[in-house]
Amino acid sequence: MNKRFQVFISSTFSDLKEERQLVLRAVLELDHMPAGMELFPAADDSAWQLIKDVIDTSDYYVLIIGGRYGSLDEVGIGYTEKEYEYAVSTKKPVIPLLHENPESLPRDKTETDEAAWKKLKYFRDKIEKKHTCVYWKNAEDLKAKVIIGITSAVKRHPAIGWIRADEVPSEATLTEVLLLRERISELEATAESDRVQAPKGTEQLHQGDDSFEIKFGFDARKRLNAPPYYDETSYTATIDPTWNEIFAAIAPSMIHEISENELNQTFKSFFQSYARKAFSKDTDLKGKELRNFSFKNDDLDTCIVQLRALGLIKESTRQRSLRDTHTYWTLTPYGDNLMVQLRALRHDTKENEQSGKASPVENKKRNTKK
Repeated sequence: MNKRFQVFISSTFSDLKEERQLVLRAVLELDHMPAGMELFPAADDSAWQLIKDVIDTSDYYVLIIGGRYGSLDEVGIGYTEKEYEYAVSTKKPVIPLLHENPESLPRDKTETDEAAWKKLKYFRDKIEKKHTCVYWKNAEDLKAKVIIGITSAVKRHPAIGWIRADEVPSEATLTEVLLLRERISELEATAESDRVQAPKGTEQLHQGDDSFEIKFGFDARKRLNAPPYYDETSYTATIDPTWNEIFAAIAPSMIHEISENELNQTFKSFFQSYARKAFSKDTDLKGKELRNFSFKNDDLDTCIVQLRALGLIKESTRQRSLRDTHTYWTLTPYGDNLMVQLRALRHDTKENEQSGKASPVENKKRNTKK
C-alpha cells in the first residue's frame, strides 16, 4: 500500500506567495498532500480552531521563515509562531527552513517596524536553538530543500499517513493476515523457548557442578617488627570451582557486553577471591597477606571456549569503529536465563555460598625477599 502524508505549510503569506506556491508544488510532486491556512486567516477563535484541527490531522509540519514576523493575535504573538508552538505541543515532526540572510531581502518583504523585527529575530533564535535548521536563498532553492527535508523526515520519523479506500484490505484478507500473525507468534514463541534451553549436543561437555582445576601462583607476605619488616614466600596451588560457580561470577558483567581483556580480568578477580576464601583457614597462611596472584592464559582461554561451547556466551556482532579491534563477548538468551536462575535471590532457600576447595600447597619456595 502506498501511503500519502499530509504536510502542513506554515509561513507568513503576502511576502512569500511565490515561495509557498513552489513548496506546494514540491509536496505534490512527492505525491503527498499540502495543507495551509492562507485562505483561512486566523482572525477569530473559530478560525484558530480550524487551524489546530488541520495541524492535528497532518503528519509533518513545514515552517518557512523569511523576512517578516507576520500578523499578531490578541496577545501580540504572530500567527506563524502560534502555529509552530501548537505543532510542537502535539509532537509533530518539524521541518524548519529559514532564509539565510533576511536583511538582504527587498523592503516589501521585510519588517520595517523595529518591534516586529525584534520579534522575528527572537523567533528565529528560538527555532535555531531547538532544531537543526536548513537555510534557503531563493524560491527555487527553497523548493529543492523542502523535497530533501520531507524525504528525510519520512525516513527518520515514520508517520501514520493516508491510503486510498480501494487499497484497504478486505475482511477476508484481514482474516488471512491475522491467522498468519498468530502462526508467526506461535513459531516465535517456540523459537524463544529453544533459545533459553541448553543447545543440543552439549550433554557430553563439562558443565554445571563439574569442577575445573586451575593452577596458579601467589605470594604470602607476613609483616615483621624488625627489618626487613616483612617475610614473603611464593607458592603454587590449585582451586577447583564448578562451571556454575565460574559462570555465575562472570555473567553479570556480560549483561550488555564486555571486551575480552575485561572478561579475562573478571575471571582473574573471581579466581583470586575464590582462592583467598579457600585458603582462609590454612594454618601455614594464617595472618599473612595473599598477593600477586598469577593465572595461566591457557586456563582463561579454556573458560571462554567452554562457556561458548555450552551456548552461554557468544561473540558480539555489534558494529564498531575501524579503530576498535577488540573482541567483545555477551550473554546468549540461554546464558541470561541460566544467570537469573543461579543469581536471583529466593525466599525458600538461603543464598548459596562458594565452598572453595583447594588442594594442598604443591610447591613452596622459601624466603623470596621482596
